[in-house]
Amino acid sequence: MPASYPEEAKNFRLLGHDPSAAWGGGSLIQVHRGHAYVGAVGGSSYNGPEGFTVHDVRDPKQPHKVGEFRAPPGVHCHKLRIVGDDLLYVNSERLAGDKGKNARAGFFIFDISQPAEPKPVGFYDMPGSGPHRFGVDLDRGLAFMPNDAPGWSKRVIWTLDIKNPLKPEVISIWGLPWMKTDSDEVGNDPQPAEEATTLHGPPMIRGNRMYCAWWGGGVSIIDCSDLSAMKLVGHTKWSPPFPGSNHTFWPIGDRPYLVATDEARAKQKYWDAQFMWIIDAREESNPVPVATYMPDREKYYDRPGRFGAHNILENLPASGPWQDTVFLTYFNAGLRAINVGDPLHPKEVGCYVPETPAGTPGIQSNDIGADNEGRLYLIDRWGQGMHILEYLG
Repeated sequence: MPASYPEEAKNFRLLGHDPSAAWGGGSLIQVHRGHAYVGAVGGSSYNGPEGFTVHDVRDPKQPHKVGEFRAPPGVHCHKLRIVGDDLLYVNSERLAGDKGKNARAGFFIFDISQPAEPKPVGFYDMPGSGPHRFGVDLDRGLAFMPNDAPGWSKRVIWTLDIKNPLKPEVISIWGLPWMKTDSDEVGNDPQPAEEATTLHGPPMIRGNRMYCAWWGGGVSIIDCSDLSAMKLVGHTKWSPPFPGSNHTFWPIGDRPYLVATDEARAKQKYWDAQFMWIIDAREESNPVPVATYMPDREKYYDRPGRFGAHNILENLPASGPWQDTVFLTYFNAGLRAINVGDPLHPKEVGCYVPETPAGTPGIQSNDIGADNEGRLYLIDRWGQGMHILEYLG
C-alpha cells in the first residue's frame, strides 16, 4: 500500500530503520559502543510502555533491539545519559496525577557493561515530581537536573558532582531570583502549563557561563564561575505574546549567538509560533532575539500531529564538518538541517522526513542523537521508532 506521505530526503541518506525503538514511541537517545539507548515517551501522546530499549547498531543497516527496561508503576523513564564507560543515568519522573503519586522520584543508575542486560546498580532520590530533561558534562564531572526543590517554585537547576557517578553530590540548587519562595513545600507538576516558569533543560556550560531555557519563563545566561554561588547575567522572554514552552538554549560554537527552540505542544497548533530562534548575546545582560527559522508551513502545517520545533542535536561545534549546522527535530516536518553561519539569516540546507506508512496516524520526529562515526539517529514518538541517517551536506 502507498504511504500517506512519501519520504523526503535532501542531503540525507537513510541507512537503517528500527521501528521497535522505545516500542515505537521514543524520546532522548544515546549511542555508546555500538549500542543505542532510547527512552520511551510511554503514555505521553503515545500508547506504549514506560522505560527504555537497547539496540545493536554496529551495523547501521541492520539495527535491532537486544534489551529493554520497563519502568516501575507510576514512573516515566524517557530521558537518559551515558556516564563514563559503563554507566547510564535514567530519569524517574512521576506520572501526572494519581498515577504517579506513590512513585519514587529521582534517577536510576544502570550498569551497561553488558549492553543487552542493563542492570540497576543505584538510585538517587529527589523531591517532587523528579527530573525532566537533564544533562551531563563528563569533562567537568557534572550533572544538571531540572527538579523541584524546597523554597523554589517549579523546577530549578540541581548541579551535581558526578566524579564518582555512583555517589552524586549536590553542589548547588539555583533558580531565577523571582522563583524563590518562603515555602518548604515542593511541587509535583510533571506536565506544567505553557505559561509556567520552570526549568526545562538541559542546562549547559561554555567557559564560565551556563545557558538554560525556562519553559514559559524565557532563557537565561548565568555566571557559573562559582557553581556554589551562581549569578544571573542576562535573561529574556517572549511569552506573551508568544506561547511558552522554551525548550533548549544552546550556544553556536564559540560565537556570541545562541539557538533557542520553543517546543510545539500537543494541545494547539500555532501558525506563527513555536519555532527556532537565534539569540544575539553580544551584550550578555541584554540577550535579544534577532532571527527565526521554520520550514514550509503551507506544506506541513495541516499534516497530522504537532507542527513546530522540539530539540536540536546538542552539539554546535566551533569547527569541523558540522560547524554552523543545527540539526533540528520539527515533529511532523521531520528533521531539518539549518546553516547559521550568518546568524541573522538561518538557511535550511537539508531535511529528512520519514514516510508516513498507510494506516498510521503520521510522524512526529521528536529527538536526534549522533555516534562517533557521524551517523545521526532520528527518533519518532508516534510509532515509527528510530531512523539512522547519514548527512551528506
